[in-house]
Amino acid sequence: MCYFLLLFSRLRCLVKQLERGEASVVDLKKNLEYAASVLESVYIEETRRLVDTEDELSDIQSDSVPSEVRDWLASTFTRQMGLMLRRTEEKPRFRSIVHAVQAGIFVERMYRRTSNMVGLSYPPSVITVLKHVDMWSFDVFALNDASGDHALKFIFYELLTRYDLINRFKIPISALVSFVEALEVGYSKHKNPYHNLMHAADVTQTVHYLLLKTGMVVRDILF
Repeated sequence: MCYFLLLFSRLRCLVKQLERGEASVVDLKKNLEYAASVLESVYIEETRRLVDTEDELSDIQSDSVPSEVRDWLASTFTRQMGLMLRRTEEKPRFRSIVHAVQAGIFVERMYRRTSNMVGLSYPPSVITVLKHVDMWSFDVFALNDASGDHALKFIFYELLTRYDLINRFKIPISALVSFVEALEVGYSKHKNPYHNLMHAADVTQTVHYLLLKTGMVVRDILF
């Protein structure tokens, strides 16, 4: 999963560079090659796992499985069998049911893998504002308006993605988003006009700007 998260972060940063007209052909080629290598590795890994699962299931002999279990599997994994199943050659072979189970295992694994990759969805207006996140004049009020009063959530997620911290510390996206949303609720609880979520977002962006301009970090460090 960490490879997918890194790939996701790289591609997001690359898209933003393309939007700003800052991406070079070298960076584009390098990241596309990286994406291809990750997808190829995942395909090989999943194929190997599927073969391993098939080998394990192939050890199961149909004669060793109780007839009641075989009947249940047949009625569960085939649509054309009625409630009154007869034990004839019309029944699906046990091996075909094994293949159905294998396919289910593969799909479930891929779903778990891809569902963990899903990041925070950026509205177009938020993307426009975040183009200026590296500038001292960054408008946190505009970000808050564009995000529907979620300036802290988007600036927090954006910067953690840029610094590759989500991948480095294997932070679940859903847990991260829930945590920042809880912070926003806490900042808004007493409706303080100064110490609120926009102030927190502003401070976070300012720290990013200072780190960037003092040379302590390199811009687009993923490349």
